Amino acid sequence: MKAIIVKPPAAGVQISNVNEKDLSNYGYLKIRTLYSGVCGTDREVVNGKLILSELPKGKDFLVLGHEAIGKVEESYEGFSEGDMVMPVNRRGCGVCKNCLVGRSDFCETGNFREAGIVGMDGFMREQWYDDPRYLVRIPKSLEDIGILAQPLADVEKSVEEIFEVQKRVPIWSCDDGTLNCRKVLIVGTGPIGVLFSLLFRTLGIKVWISNKREPNETEQILLEEARINYYNSVNDYEELSRKVGKFDVIIEATGADAGLITKILPLLERNGVVGLFGFPVSGSATIDFKSIQQIVHANKVFLGLVNGQKPHFQLAVSHLASWKTLYPKTSKNLITDTVSIDEEKEVLKILKEKRRGEIKMRISWD
Repeated sequence: MKAIIVKPPAAGVQISNVNEKDLSNYGYLKIRTLYSGVCGTDREVVNGKLILSELPKGKDFLVLGHEAIGKVEESYEGFSEGDMVMPVNRRGCGVCKNCLVGRSDFCETGNFREAGIVGMDGFMREQWYDDPRYLVRIPKSLEDIGILAQPLADVEKSVEEIFEVQKRVPIWSCDDGTLNCRKVLIVGTGPIGVLFSLLFRTLGIKVWISNKREPNETEQILLEEARINYYNSVNDYEELSRKVGKFDVIIEATGADAGLITKILPLLERNGVVGLFGFPVSGSATIDFKSIQQIVHANKVFLGLVNGQKPHFQLAVSHLASWKTLYPKTSKNLITDTVSIDEEKEVLKILKEKRRGEIKMRISWD
C-alpha cells in the first residue's frame, strides 16, 4: 500500500509502499482515501519542529496525515458503500472520564493518540479501516471544500470554549441581544486565521485580521465579501489600537515567535480573552509585573485552544455548506490547489513548505 511516512523526531518525509499488516488500523469499516489535507502541523512534523510528535508503539515509522476524506468501501453500521466520510483525528486514552464520553480534547491523562502526529498512524495512505464512532459524513456537495471540516472543527471547538468562558461575564451580549458590537482581532492570515475570521463573521462579530504585509488578491476577496477589516502589522500594533481601540477577543493563529504574545496583550479589552491556537516554533514571552497586575485587575484570560471532536466536525460541515451561499467567492478560493499522489516531487515539496498565497492544499489519491 502506498503511504506517506515520517520518522519523528527526525526531519524528513517519503512516499513508500508499506505492508498493510505494518499499519495501525482502528476498526472494521474499510475506507478508500480520496483526499488528504496538508496543514502547518504536518509540515512541523516533516521538518522536525513539532517536539510532541512520536511514533506508534513498537514501530519505526509513522504514517502522516490527520485531515482526510475517504469513500466507504463496504456497508457497515449505518454507513453505506459510497458514502464520503472524514475521520476524527484524536482518539482517547480509554481511561479518563472525558475520553470515555468522546471528549478526548479534554483528556486528563495526556495519553490520547492523534492520527499522523502522536502515536497513531495517520490517513495519508491509500486506504484504512476505522470505527464508525469516529467518522463524520461529508455530503457530495462539499467534496470541493470538505477537507476543511477538520481544521474548522478545531476552530468551532475554540469559539465554543471562548463563549463558555465568557459566560462568567453577567452581560456579554450587546444591547440588541446579539454579539454584533463585539470585536475580535485574529493575528495570522493562514488557513486557521481565515477560518476563525469566517466563523466569527458568521456569528455577527466584527473582525480584524492582521499580517506583516498588505493583503494578497485572495485575501482581498475574503475581506470584501465577508466585510472583514485588515491591518498590516509590520510596524506593530500601536496604530491599530489608536484607531480601533481594544478587542474583546484576540486569537493568536500564527505559530510564529512566542514573543508576539507580549505585543498583542496591550490590545485586549477588560474581561477579554486571548486565545492561543498556534504552536510557537521559536522565541519566548516575557510578561512584566505591571502586565500581570493588569491581567488580574481587568479579569483577562489566556486560553489554550486545541482539537475539536465529533460534534465540532458536524458543526463544521454545516458551516462550510452555509458559506457556499454566504461567501461564494471566498469558498471557491479556500482550496488553493490539488496535487495527485502520483506527482511525487510536488507532493514532497508541499509537505515541506507552504506555497505562496496558499490557504489549503490537497493531495488526491483517486
